[in-house]
Order: sequence, then structure tokens, then C-alpha cells
Amino acid sequence: MARSLLIFGNGLGMALDHEYFSLVKGLATIWQGTEHFDETKKKLIIGSMDDIGEDEAPQGEHQLEKLQIAIVASDYLKSLESDGSPSWLTEDAAQLPVAYKKFMHEVAFYFHQSGLNLPENFLESLSNYIRESKSHVATLNYDNLLYDGLKDYGVLNGFDLLIDGFTRALGFCSSNLDRHNTRTKAWYMHLHGSPLYQGNRKLLREERNNTEGHEKSHIVLTHVKHKPMIIDSSPILSEYWRRLPTALNEASCIVLIGYSGDDIHLNRKIMEHGAGKNIHIIEYSGNGSRADRERYWHDKFSNINVILHQPDSVLEFVDWFALE
Repeated sequence: MARSLLIFGNGLGMALDHEYFSLVKGLATIWQGTEHFDETKKKLIIGSMDDIGEDEAPQGEHQLEKLQIAIVASDYLKSLESDGSPSWLTEDAAQLPVAYKKFMHEVAFYFHQSGLNLPENFLESLSNYIRESKSHVATLNYDNLLYDGLKDYGVLNGFDLLIDGFTRALGFCSSNLDRHNTRTKAWYMHLHGSPLYQGNRKLLREERNNTEGHEKSHIVLTHVKHKPMIIDSSPILSEYWRRLPTALNEASCIVLIGYSGDDIHLNRKIMEHGAGKNIHIIEYSGNGSRADRERYWHDKFSNINVILHQPDSVLEFVDWFALE
């Protein structure tokens, strides 16, 4: 059976609870304050954003560009400092990257606290397909819905089939992604990171109450033009993206499930390594008419044959074995 590359976006969670899994709702919830993201950190962030106040949360990643530039500038100036030399930064400016990392982590961790699970018929059909086809899996969302579901169905079970580069004893190592048998092993790649990735470790289920975050986080939550820079700065995420072209080349077709199409860096990779292949788009039927949505996706992937599927919910799609 031919192998696919399955890429899941935030639409997976939105199909379960459209309000809860909205990024706007996640940003607004954390903006109100948490144990680890307080008024002091909020005020630092407000000073680096336009048209945002204490009671006006960011509405999406598009509003985070100026903040990301300020963080990069702060990190650069801090790197120029040496022992005993005067600081280039005010105390507040020096704390801005820390404040934003706390905010990112809290927003990402919010999506782990829904208490919801993917439907059994969706997970069972998907797990059977992955097991039979040895397909690669990549996710762009921060929630744990797919990861925990595939673990429950035995697809993510050590190094048997899907591997993500982590071991319980040693944490993440790039060599853990090396496959000694490429026909029986596939990758699970969290392309935009996870709040469970802290430093070199991945928090296990019994450790997930550790919500403080880590100074070495691996979460991509920023304006789209800055996402490649954040990915390159993470030894975990950059390794996933380094392997993504191989996954695209090995796949007979590409499947996008619940993906908005807005991540330019991902679209470029797909265009570069998926030319001449079929790309199946599985999206909510309420996104628009078939004609309009086909034009939209053909504009995104002009050199790939787009096949559009529009179920009433992406979680109703179970025809994995019909994909070619």
C-alpha cells in the first residue's frame, strides 16, 4: 500500500468545539491572566504591540509582528553584553522575551485543557490507515487531541511505527529520527511545537500539570513571516522541518486536514517537493462553495493536482483507504 503524508491543522479541534479551539479564544483567555502570566508580563507585551490594551487581547498571529521584532532586537542586544559591561537594555526590555515565552506557553497549554477527545470512529479508521500504509503524520496545532488519540490506538507506541525523536530516558535526539527500516517506520512531526516540549524533554501524561513553561520552549506562535526564524532557532522543530522534504518525497499523495492554507513556509515546501502529486484537502463544508474553495486551493498549490473533500465535519471523514 502506498504511503501518504497527513498534515493536520487547527480545524481538527475546531470540529470538536469551534469556540474553545479558536486561537482568538485561547489568546483572550490567557490575556485575562493566569498563575504564570500576570499583569506585569502583560504590560511588557502591551508596550511592544499596536492597538492593544490591558482589556483588548490580540486577535491573532497577525498582530504579533511588532512584538516579535522587539524580542529579536532584545535578544540580539543582550547577546552583545559581556561580564561587567553596562547593559544595553532596560530591565523591562530584558524581561520581554521571558514574558512572551510565558504567554506563548500558556496559550498553547490552554488547548490541552479542553477535556475533549476525538471520536472513536475517526481515530479507529485513521489509525488503521496509518498502520497499514505506514504514512507520515505532521501537525500544526498545539493541542494534544491527535497525539493522545493515536497513542490510545497503539499507533504512537515507542519506536514500533511512528517516531517523534524522543525517548523517556534521553529526551530528544536527532538520531532518534533515523529509520533503520524506512518501509516500516514513519515520522510524527509537531511542526509548530508543543507546550509539552520543554528544553530537551517531552512531558509525559503524569507530568502535564507542570504548566510553568521553560525558557527553552519550542512553540511557533507569531506572525507568519517570522515563523521560519522561530523554527530555525529550535533544535527540535528545525529537525522536523529538515525531514519534511523526505516525508513529502516518500508520499504518494499529500493530505491536508483542517488546514487554513495560511502558512506560507509550509506551502512552499509542499510546492517544492510535492509537484505532480495529488493533494487531498479535507475541510469543513461551511468554508465556502466547492467552486470558490477549489480556486482558493489551486491558487495555493498551482503545480499540484488538488482534490477537495468537504464533509459537514472533518471528523466525519473516514475514507482514508480511498486516497491516492
